[in-house]
Amino acid sequence: MNEWRELKTMLKALGDIVSITIVYHLVHHEEITVTELTDLLDISQPLVSWHLRKLRRAGLITTRRVGRQVYCSLNTSRFELCVQRLQHLVDPATNMETFPAGTALVAAEMNLED
Repeated sequence: MNEWRELKTMLKALGDIVSITIVYHLVHHEEITVTELTDLLDISQPLVSWHLRKLRRAGLITTRRVGRQVYCSLNTSRFELCVQRLQHLVDPATNMETFPAGTALVAAEMNLED
């Protein structure tokens, strides 16, 4: 069930256009500063930082500080793990009996919220 919690966290972090756009730019730049992202996205720095925080908490990006600059990069292995888990969901060979149902499904969702 832990892998579902991780997938849910990653998907929530990717759940808006700004975060997806940030990932797009990180794919095309090995490393980019928050200032550069702010300029590319043409939105406020606090809003960029808020989205970066969600992506960092989900493990999808890494950051490093040099003086006042914060550099961001995509955690490609974590991003690929997210994609693999999504592919697993749509794979016809996946045994659906492993997924909870009924009250177990509700309980599983409640546990994922914790």
